[in-house]
Amino acid sequence: MESIEQRLPDTRDSGLMYTIAAILFIVVGSRLGRLGMPAGLYIIISEILIIALPPFLLAKARRLDIVPTFRLRKPRAIEVLLTLMISPVMIIAGTCAGLIALIIIKNTFGSLQINTGVTNVMAGGSVYWSLFLIAVVPAVCEELLFRGLIQRGLERMGAGWSIFLSGLLFGLFHFDFQRFAAQTFIGMISAYLVYRTGSIFNGMILHFMNNGLITLLVHSTTPVVPGPGPVPQEASDPFSAPEFSRLAEMYGMSLADFLNSMIIPVFIIFIACLIVIFGLLLVVRAVTRTRVELPGRDEKAGRGLLLGIPGLALILLVYTALGLALLNNPAGAQILRLLGI
Repeated sequence: MESIEQRLPDTRDSGLMYTIAAILFIVVGSRLGRLGMPAGLYIIISEILIIALPPFLLAKARRLDIVPTFRLRKPRAIEVLLTLMISPVMIIAGTCAGLIALIIIKNTFGSLQINTGVTNVMAGGSVYWSLFLIAVVPAVCEELLFRGLIQRGLERMGAGWSIFLSGLLFGLFHFDFQRFAAQTFIGMISAYLVYRTGSIFNGMILHFMNNGLITLLVHSTTPVVPGPGPVPQEASDPFSAPEFSRLAEMYGMSLADFLNSMIIPVFIIFIACLIVIFGLLLVVRAVTRTRVELPGRDEKAGRGLLLGIPGLALILLVYTALGLALLNNPAGAQILRLLGI
């Protein structure tokens, strides 16, 4: 159990931190992206100064205890092993969720927007540099924000709510319709592992494995697409690749019908992965039964989330603008310009 002397964050800290992070990422991050700096430098600066540093500064300002707040505890070998076992299955599940999301987005909006900037970082240059930028830096910085101060504060509402909300807020923060479902799913699994094991390093390992394995795949298969930087850029529809058209012709279907027919088998694979992950999480639960720290609940803790509403509203405004842009509505581009994106 937590010592009563420990000073830990509450939901007000979580809400305030989410609003601060959203404002910094959208306002400051977008302007950094227009400075013309190399993509690698942009990623490092934005992840450290905008994502990782603010929660530490807020924790110091609130005189919170750093080690328990961010769960800076060495993980056990069995926990690391289970995390490594979950990672590849989670990637398959995330890929399935992303593919289904792509098809739904294409059906809904009629077009897609691919972040070619991030893909270029994955595909270009040294594979070790790509892994550092896409796997190591985000795994450390983003976990400190979402599974550190934010999740710890949300636990005043109960462990279940903290895991759900931490994953949801994490998914929204990627500003990508395609990746929202997958990133929310990954965020919830990471949140559960961090909560049960009491070590944020397990979340970092899971995050690193997800980004790292995808980076290796992209680096070995994807050509670099010219683009100005690591911000979302319009790209050709991935479903316009000739392979999809040939497969559709092979089955005597239109491309749209073929893509829709993929949803059910892909969903079945997704469910199968969920079953495997659920089984592994049950093992995690068993091996951490005597080590998990039960959070102290506060029935009025939900009120603290009001401080996160401005940040959430700003993020939802960006999603609205992106949706309008996909519909070729000029209001989308106007809103993005107004926000400086």
